[in-house]
Amino acid sequence: MISRSRKPQKKLTIAMAWWWTWGHVFPIKSLIEWIQKKPQYVDSIHHIYRFGSKDSLESNVCSSFTEEQPPIDFIPIVSGKLRRETIRQSRLKNVRDIFLFIGGFFQSIALLLRYRIDVVFCKWGYVALPISLAAGLLHKKVIVHESDTHAGLVNKIVARFASKVFTWFDNVLPKSKTVGQILSDEILVEDMPPREHDKPKILVVWGSQGSRKLYQSLIKIFETNPEILSSFDFYFVLGLLNQEISTELDKFTSVRSYAFLSQKEMGELFAICDIAITRGGTTSLAEQNLYDIKQIIVPIPRTHDQYDNARRYVQHKKDIMIDQKDVGFHIKLVKALMKLRAFKKKESDIDRQAIVSRAKEIIIKSILN
Repeated sequence: MISRSRKPQKKLTIAMAWWWTWGHVFPIKSLIEWIQKKPQYVDSIHHIYRFGSKDSLESNVCSSFTEEQPPIDFIPIVSGKLRRETIRQSRLKNVRDIFLFIGGFFQSIALLLRYRIDVVFCKWGYVALPISLAAGLLHKKVIVHESDTHAGLVNKIVARFASKVFTWFDNVLPKSKTVGQILSDEILVEDMPPREHDKPKILVVWGSQGSRKLYQSLIKIFETNPEILSSFDFYFVLGLLNQEISTELDKFTSVRSYAFLSQKEMGELFAICDIAITRGGTTSLAEQNLYDIKQIIVPIPRTHDQYDNARRYVQHKKDIMIDQKDVGFHIKLVKALMKLRAFKKKESDIDRQAIVSRAKEIIIKSILN
């Protein structure tokens, strides 16, 4: 009998679409890096195209990849978004953005055909919608990952026709599979440092988005409540837009500040810190929870998803949420810190590598299957 030789499997061309925020850009960066580490995945992929906004964080991150295989290129597209400001502010912008979205949709159809895209991975954000809808129209495979406790509008739409839908939390989207958050391997610390007689350590990581007043509020707390400074060691990660605040923090002996840290350096801080004063972004909360950190969550006021995320952690992890809009925000933060003066985290016996790997493995296999 003459055996028939099997045809070599076609290498896939993949488009990844997500918007500009740190909490969504860097998880996808880690997903691509995971692919690059696995020869079997590299051999299955012809090309990865990153679709997004021109001159954006995702564009800069895409250009930072040094591995040549699989090839990775950034392609800018236009898109509009549904704005939820006051009627007067949003009406004209929404009318304009309808035309931007239509233009982005037809642009996406042309790009999918031109680059012969086989699969579109949709993470989040309005820029992902035109390319995902175009993929659905052309009967391309579409994979969705939703990381918030409640799905955003784009993922709600795309999930209706997607081949696979993955979530971090249960019951977020119909017919979805809970796989957890996409986290970077770079945050993993092999040997946890010993913690015995030192003071509790607090990580303050509010980022750049609308956080200047929060940092200044903490500086005022330091000046008026010296017992807090004597009770904790503080580590501030200010973000690139708040670097000048570091000069104000330098006068406090128990405070260290950084403008920007790599994922590896952030992992080292997660390992030594007991408490985090943080925003309610899904990636930050998941990374800090991975290291058993007690979280004081201050959601960005204009984002309902961060409030939902914070409530979830308060309910299931016994973390603390403080609303920045509260008149008594300053007092509530002081009280929360005073209650935690003797707090030291208890490290759980978990396989962090397995947790970090799980979502990426499941998603990549679904993309390539």
